[in-house]
Amino acid sequence: MMFGLVLSGLRRGKARFMCAALGMAAAVGAVVFVFSLAATNSAQAPTLAKRAAKPWSAWYIDGWMPNASLKQKLPDADLKMDLVRLSIDLRPGGKVLQGPPMMSIMAPAPERSPYEAAPLVEGRWVDESAAEPEFVCTANTLKRFGRDMGVQIGDTVKFVGRKGTVSARLVGLLSEVKLPRGFPDTFANAAAFGAISGERRGTIYMLRERIDGEGILTPESETVVAVFQNDEQRRMDYARPLMLVASILTALALLVNSLLLSVEDNRGSLAILRTIGLSRGGVVLFVLIESLISAAVGLVVGILGAMGALWLYVAADVAAFPVGMAIDWRTTFIAAVLSLAVSLLAVLFALRTALSVRPMDSSSFVPRSHRRGMAIAFAFGFAAFVAVEVWGASLMRGFVPSPEWPDAIISLLPSGASSFDIEKLRNLDGVKRISELYPLQLMFSQEGKANALFLAAEWLPDFKFVEGTHDECAKAIAAGDACVISLMISNAQGLHKGDMLKVMASGVPGASATEVSLPIAGVVDVNWHMVTSRGLVRGMNGAPVMTDGPVFVSFDTLESLDARPSAMVRMTHLWVDYKPDFLERHGAFKAGRIIEEAVKDALGDPAGFTVRLHARDEIAEGTLAHGTDLIGQAARVPFVFLAILAIGFVAMLVAEAAALRREHAVLRAIGATKAHLAWLLALGAVKTALTGMAIGLPTGAFFGWLTAGCTASIWSGMPHYFIVPWRIVAEGAFGALIFAVLVSVPTAIALVSGEIRRK
Repeated sequence: MMFGLVLSGLRRGKARFMCAALGMAAAVGAVVFVFSLAATNSAQAPTLAKRAAKPWSAWYIDGWMPNASLKQKLPDADLKMDLVRLSIDLRPGGKVLQGPPMMSIMAPAPERSPYEAAPLVEGRWVDESAAEPEFVCTANTLKRFGRDMGVQIGDTVKFVGRKGTVSARLVGLLSEVKLPRGFPDTFANAAAFGAISGERRGTIYMLRERIDGEGILTPESETVVAVFQNDEQRRMDYARPLMLVASILTALALLVNSLLLSVEDNRGSLAILRTIGLSRGGVVLFVLIESLISAAVGLVVGILGAMGALWLYVAADVAAFPVGMAIDWRTTFIAAVLSLAVSLLAVLFALRTALSVRPMDSSSFVPRSHRRGMAIAFAFGFAAFVAVEVWGASLMRGFVPSPEWPDAIISLLPSGASSFDIEKLRNLDGVKRISELYPLQLMFSQEGKANALFLAAEWLPDFKFVEGTHDECAKAIAAGDACVISLMISNAQGLHKGDMLKVMASGVPGASATEVSLPIAGVVDVNWHMVTSRGLVRGMNGAPVMTDGPVFVSFDTLESLDARPSAMVRMTHLWVDYKPDFLERHGAFKAGRIIEEAVKDALGDPAGFTVRLHARDEIAEGTLAHGTDLIGQAARVPFVFLAILAIGFVAMLVAEAAALRREHAVLRAIGATKAHLAWLLALGAVKTALTGMAIGLPTGAFFGWLTAGCTASIWSGMPHYFIVPWRIVAEGAFGALIFAVLVSVPTAIALVSGEIRRK
C-alpha cells in the first residue's frame, strides 16, 4: 500500500520527481565522467609514450655526470648525442615571462630529426656550415602552458646556461609531439652548440633494439609513462575532490527540496491515513521510499549519461585517445554508495516536516508553498562558489609582492657583473637609486633542514615593521652585524627583536661550516615569495630553491658569512627604484623596458649574462593572473552545480502554483492577466534565490577563510589573510540570479497558461 501511495504521489508530482532525479543524475554523471576521463587519459599513456619514442626501443640518459661503466652497458648505441640544459629568455610583447624559466634540452643537430613522431613540419634543417648560430626545435619548446609565445621562423632566441648565453636563429620547427623526459627538443648547428661548450653536459644513448639493465629506459618504463599521464586533464584533476563534495551537496539539496515539497503535496492523503491508523513511522517510510526511488533513477541515468558523454568525447579525437575510453569503476561504485547515503541523509533533513503531519490535517488541509528547501539548496551552491573564490584570493594574497619592495629587480645571469661595472649605472635617466643586490642562502643548522635567504643592498626598503622601526634597523645594520628578519622566519623559528639569529656560515657546498650568531634588530611583514622566485634570486650557488624567507644585512656582514673568495663573487642582481615622475609618465611596463635597455647599453650587452628586469607590479599582476588560473577550474565546479541546482525552481514553482490555485482564481476573476500571475510566481522564485545567496555569502566566506588558513599552514609561518574578491563574487551572484530567472520565468508562464486553459 505504501509503495502504491508513493507511486501515486510521484505521478502527481512528476516535475518534483524529475528535478530530484535529474539533480542526482547530474551529480553522479559529473563525478563518473571526470574521474573516468582521468582514467582514460592514464590508459593512453603507454601507447602515447611508444608513439613519441618511436623507433627507439631503449635509451640511457647519462644524468649529466660521467659514468665509467657506460661503454659496457651500451656497446652498440645507434645514436649518441651530447645534451645541455638551457633556459630560454622569451619576452612575449616585451615582457619577461613570469613563473619558472622555460627550459630546453639542446643537442648538436644530426642529419635529420631522430624522432619519427616529430618530423620537420615547417622551415628547414640547420646548416652545419653556417657561421651564424641556428637551431630547430619542437613547437612545444616555444610555448608556455600551451600558449604560443609568438616566436616565428627567422626570429632570434636567447638561450641562457650556467656560465653564459647564446643567441641563435630559429630556422625550422618539428611537430608538437610530446617527448619523453630527457629527450632533446632543440637541435643546434656547430656555431650555436660550440658557443656553450663550457656548460655541463649530459649524454643520451638511443637504441633501436631493446635491452635491459640499470638505468635503461623504455617506452613502458614507469617514469616514461608518467610523463604522458593526465596531461590534458591535470588542472581538472586538482578539482576532483571539490567535484565530489559539490556533487554530494547538489544531490542532497535537490533531494531535500523534493522531499519537503512531496510532504506538503501529499499532506492531505497522509493525514487521512494517519486518521485510520498510519503511524508516524509510516510517514517516514513514505518519504524514505520516494527518496530511494529518486536516487536510484538518478543514479542509473547519471552513470549511463556519463558513459555516453565520455564515449562521444573520446570518439571525437581518436588520435589523442588511441586505446579508447576507460571507466573508473571504483569511483562509479563509490558514487552508487554515496547516492544511497545521500538519499538516507535527505530523509533526515525532511524528518521534521514529515513528522509534523497530523490526523486532524485531513479536515483542514490547504496546500502550502514550501520555499525553505529551495532557499537552502541555492545557499549550498552559492556558498560553495564563494568559498572557493575566498580561498583562492586569501591564499594568493600572501604571494602578491608587498608594495614596499623596490620597483624592480634586475638579474644579470648566469655570470653576473663586477662591482666596477655596476658603477656605470649610477646616473641612469629615470632611476632614483640603484644598488647591487647580494644574495646568499645559509642554513639555520648543521642538519640543513631550513635556510634563510640573506640579502645585502645599499639601502633597507621601508617595509612594514612589526617589531622595531625602519630608522633603528637601518642604523643597526650599518653599524654592525645586526639583521632584519621576515615575519615568516619569526613565526617558523620563534625569533623576535633582541634574539640572536644563528646560521651556518658557508656559501660553498661541501665546505665546513661554523655557526654564527647575528643580533635581530627588527621583524618585517613582507610578501617576498614571488619577487625572489621570479627574479631568480633563490637557488644560487647550489643552494635549494626553497627557503624560509629573507634576512636583510649589510654588505660587510654578508661578505663575512660567504666562504667564497671575494674574487669569485660577482653581482648577479640589482635593486632599482624609479623616479616618481618617470614611473608616472611611462607606467611600470614601459619604464621597465626603458631601464632594461639602458642597463644593457651601459654594460655593453655582454654575452656572459642576459639582463632581465622583473618589475614588482608586473610580478604582482602575473601572480594574480596565475592564481586565477589555478583556481579557475575549481571555481567553475560549484558554479556549474549552481546552475544544476536552479532546476529545483521548477519543482518549487509547480508546488507554489498548486498552493496558490484558489488565490489565482480570485485574481483572474477581478481582471489579473496571465503576465501578472506569471510575474507573481517568478518573483517568488527570485526572492527565494536572493534568500539563498544571502545565506550562502557569509557561510561561504567563512569556510573559504577557514580553508585558506589550513592551506597556508602547510608553509610554516605563511601569513593568513581574509580577502573577499567582491567583483568576482558579484559576477557570480549575478550569474546565479540569471540561472534562477532563466528557469523560473518560462516555468511560471507555462504553469499560468495551463491554469487558464483548464479553466
